[in-house]
Amino acid sequence: MEHLIYKVDSRMSPPVILAMLSGLALIVISIVKNHSFLFLVAFTPFLYLGMEILARKIVVDPTGLTIYKLFRSKRLNWAQIENVDSVHTGSKFFLILQVSSIRPVIITNTIAFFPDLVKKIIQNIPADKVSESASEISRSNQTKLWPIIQAWLVCAIFFTVMVGKILE
Repeated sequence: MEHLIYKVDSRMSPPVILAMLSGLALIVISIVKNHSFLFLVAFTPFLYLGMEILARKIVVDPTGLTIYKLFRSKRLNWAQIENVDSVHTGSKFFLILQVSSIRPVIITNTIAFFPDLVKKIIQNIPADKVSESASEISRSNQTKLWPIIQAWLVCAIFFTVMVGKILE
């Protein structure tokens, strides 16, 4: 097996980037217009979340997988994974990798080609450690539009507030 790289669904990037730019513009406008740092405090968590979403990456290789997030990464060798399970709520799927030395690692279906990623993971784990629900995800061809719609809604809200601040 070669190194396979899985990133966040590319359809998420445009609204996340636009929302982050709108948030930055709101911060600058509020500081320049009324010397208020309220938007800086309010939008900093959203900017961090946007950067976190864009930085997510999972690399699968013959010895395990590495999960990259903003400013951190976590390496899991196949032998370390004691159990693979999943949870399904609405249109969200969560793959749960249980490792004894650390708390469970959770991977969401906002990752592009999520069923393929799940399939690659469970191919490297003994069958008795993989739940039936996790196996079902690898066989599914589910699409996830709601996170993308949510991202565009946040983008529209930030843009509307930014226009309102400019016109005030």
